[in-house]
Amino acid sequence: MPYIKLGTQGPLTARRVLVTGPPNSFKTTSLATWPRPIHIISLPGEKGYESIPREEGIQSYALQLDPAEKSSSQAIVSEVIKLSLEVVAGKHGPCTTFAGDGLHKLYSHMLNMVTGGAYCQGEDFEPRLYARAHEHFRFYLDRIMTTTTPYVVFTCWDGREPDNPDLKSASPTHVYPDLPGKMAKNIMGEFSIVVYASVKHPMSGEGGKPTSTWQLLPHGKVWGAAIKAPKEVVERIPLTIAQDFRELERVLQAAQTKKETK
Repeated sequence: MPYIKLGTQGPLTARRVLVTGPPNSFKTTSLATWPRPIHIISLPGEKGYESIPREEGIQSYALQLDPAEKSSSQAIVSEVIKLSLEVVAGKHGPCTTFAGDGLHKLYSHMLNMVTGGAYCQGEDFEPRLYARAHEHFRFYLDRIMTTTTPYVVFTCWDGREPDNPDLKSASPTHVYPDLPGKMAKNIMGEFSIVVYASVKHPMSGEGGKPTSTWQLLPHGKVWGAAIKAPKEVVERIPLTIAQDFRELERVLQAAQTKKETK
């Protein structure tokens, strides 16, 4: 596992991206805009696999469980890890983009696994087990994100996080990825880019189609958006863009070009 030397100048690219947002905000649909061949794994428990585009250059996977058999979270997590590593290793065909749809659902299985099933049954468990679930979760992400796969993207629901947990329900809140405990904020450091998906529907009686956007930087109530880049580059990046990987790459490279030619 050798280190690689980073050049003094290199184009900013959206190599490792987390797309967060509420349900039905076109997160899954936007995965089709990444470079192909794309392999999309619908993570266990994710119900949005019907919106995965059935197009040339997109291979999708959904977990099939026998309703007559009880499957443990440990077995489910093991199956996800096995398939994910096979995909990035090219065992299911060339892979330019690896996509995991519904990262919050996978975390739930990992937490259920370390609590011996207590989490999904609504039973009390030792709070320190969250730390163990965090480690399993990070380990999975590390194994996928550090591969030579050109692009890795995950989707995740959004959720409200208190600014001051000590104030409990009285605390102001902001929008972050919908993950338990510290992982809601810590995951922001796991990706080079975190975008927030939203959709605006036409008013009743108006024509036109819904407008879907990605918020690229923290603003207003949404703090779960960020781009890792030099400060002067980030300052040139627009707040929102259309939900399209190609547009994301374009604005990143345009912001960097302005910096280099200033």
